[in-house]
Amino acid sequence: MSPKPARGRKKSGNGGTSATRPRRSSLAPALDAVIAIDATGKITEWNSRAEAIFGWLQKEARGRLLSETIIPPDQRQAHERGLARYLATGDGPLLNRLVEVTAVRRDGAEFPVELSIAPLKSRKGPSFIATVRDITGRRRAEERFRAVVESAPNAMVMINKEGRITLVNAQTEKLFGYTRGELLGRPVEMLVPDRFQGKHPVYRDEFFRNPHSRSMGAGRDLYGLRSDGTEVPIEIGLNPIQTDEGSFVLAAIVDITERKRAEERFRAVVESAPNAMVMINREGRIVMVNAQTEKLFGYTRAQLLEQSVEMLVPDRFRAKHPAFRQDFFTKPQPRSMGAGRDLYGLRKDGKEVPVEIGLNPIKTAEGSFVLAAIVDITERKRAEERFRVTVESAPNAMVMINDEGKIVLVNAQTEKLFGYPREELLGQTIEMLVPNRFRGTHPGFRTGFFHEPHSRPMGAGRDLFGVRKDGSEVPVEIGLNPIKTDEGSFVLAAVVDITERKRAQTALAQKNEEVEAFVYIVSHDLRTPLVNLQGFSKELERSCEDIRDQFRSLKIPEAAEKKLRAILDEDIPGALRFISASTNKFERLINALLGLSRSGRQKYQFELLDLQALVGTTLDSMRQSIEKTKAAVELGRLPKAWGDSTAIGQVFSNLIANALNYLKPGRPGVIQIGGEAQELMNCYWVRDNGVGIPATAQERIFHVFQRFHPEMAPGEGMGLAIIKRVVERHGGKVWVETQEDVGTTFFVTLPRQEPREE
Repeated sequence: MSPKPARGRKKSGNGGTSATRPRRSSLAPALDAVIAIDATGKITEWNSRAEAIFGWLQKEARGRLLSETIIPPDQRQAHERGLARYLATGDGPLLNRLVEVTAVRRDGAEFPVELSIAPLKSRKGPSFIATVRDITGRRRAEERFRAVVESAPNAMVMINKEGRITLVNAQTEKLFGYTRGELLGRPVEMLVPDRFQGKHPVYRDEFFRNPHSRSMGAGRDLYGLRSDGTEVPIEIGLNPIQTDEGSFVLAAIVDITERKRAEERFRAVVESAPNAMVMINREGRIVMVNAQTEKLFGYTRAQLLEQSVEMLVPDRFRAKHPAFRQDFFTKPQPRSMGAGRDLYGLRKDGKEVPVEIGLNPIKTAEGSFVLAAIVDITERKRAEERFRVTVESAPNAMVMINDEGKIVLVNAQTEKLFGYPREELLGQTIEMLVPNRFRGTHPGFRTGFFHEPHSRPMGAGRDLFGVRKDGSEVPVEIGLNPIKTDEGSFVLAAVVDITERKRAQTALAQKNEEVEAFVYIVSHDLRTPLVNLQGFSKELERSCEDIRDQFRSLKIPEAAEKKLRAILDEDIPGALRFISASTNKFERLINALLGLSRSGRQKYQFELLDLQALVGTTLDSMRQSIEKTKAAVELGRLPKAWGDSTAIGQVFSNLIANALNYLKPGRPGVIQIGGEAQELMNCYWVRDNGVGIPATAQERIFHVFQRFHPEMAPGEGMGLAIIKRVVERHGGKVWVETQEDVGTTFFVTLPRQEPREE
């Protein structure tokens, strides 16, 4: 056999009695093969365990040479020489020792065994008894253990009771910079920094006295010492291992350099946070705070660390807080604390502060923690209170809803307008205040506002109604204002009861209709005598021609002839010219009045207008007038809009004609026509570089019979009034921006969607 001393076994003294056998031999019949040989090396005893291990029956083994039965062929001569040496000198280096050797079975298979040989002396001469244990399983386990250790992602170091390194893996070489040969058999303190080496053997001995799996140096920062003298922050897990060879400890060593760096980044972030940051462990103890925490609560850092977090909770909430805390650790996830509840913190001086708290679970090798971000909302609470007071004191109904359409705030005017007490409104959907016939489409309008929130009137171009608790409807105007808060997006609606205004508008509309009807009738009735007057004037002019012809054939006194010629050639033609001018002016006035009347009475046929084409056609029809003024007309991009093509064509025709009529003499005329798409109403403009409008006249520009440069163009001052009426009947607006001697720009808005005519 090729002997290998079993690790950790001590050599026993030589002796010739059974008392010198290794202690293990007392269990030999049950666990080991027991083989007795005589001085010639032949087998005299072979137990059943030997039969099981080697495959030879007892009757077959007795009388065989031991070397030929269990020793591999290449080791037999060495065995025989050793036996001869003992018989000659009494020196047997392998006797009374436990060694690991290779044995061979009957089928020729070799396997590892643990062997112990003890000499016996008797009257018959020397003999020997060997106990053999098959350690194949142990070897496999050891190999698996070594493979596991070697493949571990962390450094693994095993030491014996004396603190000597007995096993390392490749990660240990990599971490500490030593080769395996430089580590094995050396004291483990070679990997411990100088400042800790003095106490380390004490900690090691304590572990062997009470061995159990645990982390090393709990609560302390641990460091390892590399071969180059540099230190590395580490974590060490200790695991006791008990073997036949003795007690060992296997240390799993983790390089936590990156974690330490990450922690320093984390601590720096926490420290620089603009809000108070408090980290607590599962037991509710404070393990970390930042400067803002000291500032907010008035405690120093030392007064907070390791204290219960309940010290920062007001007395009236303190009893329930541990249950909330444990509930969070049971289901840890980032969330706001106390959703729907007002939260308060307790300062050192006993004063309370309103706060918002965000909770974030943190999982580390040291356990579970929660990092609480605490925001002092004192100023926000004050602002909210001012906001609520402002809303409450508003003269109109004020309703605030969230992005789900739920009512979150109302004022007393809302209760008065709709007839509901406040508690019946809060938490309900806003559609409860919308009439049934509009309720189905209202959520879509609401969602559209939240997608593109900006201050604007609601339902431009549409009649709006609210529904009261008693089921009656009330006409309203609503202004929408988006509000962005930390709690989400909201819209504040200012609701105005326009019942009286509607009544006044109805009455005014009725009066306007009566006036327009009167104007139409009067204008129509005036047209007949006007036509008659124009006809009589023509008749009188022809009569004068006849008299003139007859007068030439008559012989009358010279004085009478001169007087008659003055009447026929001067007085009557002058009077006729005056009558003609007056009737023409009167006719234009009647036509203007009829046009104004028609602009308010005409039924529109709304359609989606291609304004680019419509205005282009209008410009073509005005080509002669444009060429006459030599003005440069620039037509930009005009987005489509809804309207009556005839009426909108008249609007642009009048605006372009107006620009042509009032170009400044001696200055090259430029007229620009453009537009841009907006959310609900598109905006268009006609801009010129003409004479402009005096500042004192700009407020009256759209009134009837208003003319400011009568010498430059004929007219009755009705054109802009008609434009205003047409545009407003389309749901749009018209206004002017002008500067005298610089030019004028008229703006018109038209709906992007089909409006409903009032």
